[in-house]
Amino acid sequence: MAINGVERIAERILRDAQTEAAGIKKVADENCAVIDAQYAKQAKDAAASILEAAEKEAGELIKRMKGEADMRARSALLEEKQSLMQKAFEAAQQELLNMDEETYRAFLVKLACRASVSGQEELVLNAKDLARFGRGLCDDVNKALAEAGRKAQLTLCEEPADIDGGCKLRSGSVETNCSIGTLIDAQKDALVPQVAAMLFG
Repeated sequence: MAINGVERIAERILRDAQTEAAGIKKVADENCAVIDAQYAKQAKDAAASILEAAEKEAGELIKRMKGEADMRARSALLEEKQSLMQKAFEAAQQELLNMDEETYRAFLVKLACRASVSGQEELVLNAKDLARFGRGLCDDVNKALAEAGRKAQLTLCEEPADIDGGCKLRSGSVETNCSIGTLIDAQKDALVPQVAAMLFG
């Protein structure tokens, strides 16, 4: 009888322990579920934050790259336009140099007349023009000056000038450069808008 009582007590203690263990396990499971949910939310929030930051950074990078590409494109376009305009001025210069001899000679006479201040300067030509026109051109300039009622005592320099075309007028240490290259360079700033409009509409 005593043994049966001990067995019952042992069984009850075992049942109570099992019940308590089950309760503890249930609480632990519930706590784990809560912790898992918290970590899952934190992980989700962190992932969303990282994704948002990455998208923002990617957007900024794309914006910067587009800006740099646009800048390079504008720079390349500007360089190309400047190159085309330079070629246009060079073509104009060549066109003047390639005038027929009679037209070019008349051009030189007008050029020298306009540049002359005292009517007593020295007319300086390049080697080619000196050889083909020589003193006769100087005479033509003096004649034109005289017809305009101005002093007409220009003399011809026998030493050629290192210029592409046109002429120079020299009076002592003062020299007026009317070479074609210099004349075009002097007009570039004023002509750029007109040339740009013709080239690029």
